[in-house]
Amino acid sequence: AALAAAAAEARKQGWAVSIAVVDPAGELVAFLRLDGAPYSSVDIARAKARTAARMRRPTRGLDSTLTAGRLPILSLEGITAVEGGVPIVVNGEVVGAVGTSGVTSAQDGVVSAAGAAAVKP
Repeated sequence: AALAAAAAEARKQGWAVSIAVVDPAGELVAFLRLDGAPYSSVDIARAKARTAARMRRPTRGLDSTLTAGRLPILSLEGITAVEGGVPIVVNGEVVGAVGTSGVTSAQDGVVSAAGAAAVKP
């Protein structure tokens, strides 16, 4: 459901992106690269999703942390502090995450949020 909703949002907007859906541990469960999405977006989408799942928060918050000058976050292994990763929360529990890459970080976030919102209990 998350992958389908994210892909529908990306197509509606005309954005060529890669979309990754991961489990709570950050391990890949579904992936889609839309036609025209940059090759680099494959790894970045997976990294954003993994970060959102493991940190249990949207990567936008980590992006804001960097903007505020808290650079030590860059020293954390496996953390991608770029907007575009959104956790999937069901009944208050993180059950996975969606990560998107291929357009601006804010646009990636829109796609991921649409995917995460599609998962219902």
